[in-house]
Amino acid sequence: MIDFHTHIFSPYVRDHRDQLAKADPIFSRIYADRQARMIGVEGLVEAMDQNGVEQSVVCGFPWQGAESCRRENAFLLESAHQYPDRIIPFISLPQEENAALTVFEQCARAGARGIGEMAPGTYGDRLWNIEVMRPLFAAIKETDLPVLIHCNEPLGHPYPGKGKVGPAEMGTLVAALQGIPVILAHWGGGFFFYELMPEIAASCQGVYYDTAASPFLYNKRIYQIAIAIVGPQRILFGSDYPLIPPARYKQEMQEAGIAGKELEAILGLNAQRLLGL
Repeated sequence: MIDFHTHIFSPYVRDHRDQLAKADPIFSRIYADRQARMIGVEGLVEAMDQNGVEQSVVCGFPWQGAESCRRENAFLLESAHQYPDRIIPFISLPQEENAALTVFEQCARAGARGIGEMAPGTYGDRLWNIEVMRPLFAAIKETDLPVLIHCNEPLGHPYPGKGKVGPAEMGTLVAALQGIPVILAHWGGGFFFYELMPEIAASCQGVYYDTAASPFLYNKRIYQIAIAIVGPQRILFGSDYPLIPPARYKQEMQEAGIAGKELEAILGLNAQRLLGL
């Protein structure tokens, strides 16, 4: 089993949580609340062992500043070096486009396996300026590294970190990222439904959807519905751990009637293929 969506934080962030919440309003929206769990790599590996997870994609947080991104990316890359057979590091990029390009190039050389979880306005109310971001997108495309993008559903209950960027903006972003493997987190905020439209489906051949936070957002029937629309080969199991333990997702999938090759694909084979493992 491969968990495509987890979060860990360096000892510095865990020790300076309150200070960082005051300095970064986006970080504060989620982690100013002490009930929002933060773990390090050892805590993640322990949970992986308990839940039968062989490998995990690890993300940090969509920090606004380059310094925070560099510090946490260094921690993620070191965690992968410490656990080379268990940890797959995805890196964060700062919001300023020139700094983002520099950080990306440095981390790509240092062994990053992907980018994310990126949050292009999904914690606010607008998308990036696509034209300004094209040099970064071009650099990412040259490396063939996948991009994991935080998405929110436009309806439903509010929760910390839920923004206003919806399916229309995701469609614009997917179009701009053609040729780059894209993972839309949290079922893409329901974006997969629009693949019933031929023109949207045509632009989504390289788009995957992860299951992160699904038990908090959707009825378990979503697994069968998503498979009917996009097929089992473009769905990735992601737990958003430590938000929800991986075992809960596997139970939901089985209760939803997902079994055999479809279950194997979602729980690991799709991730293996995408990451070239």
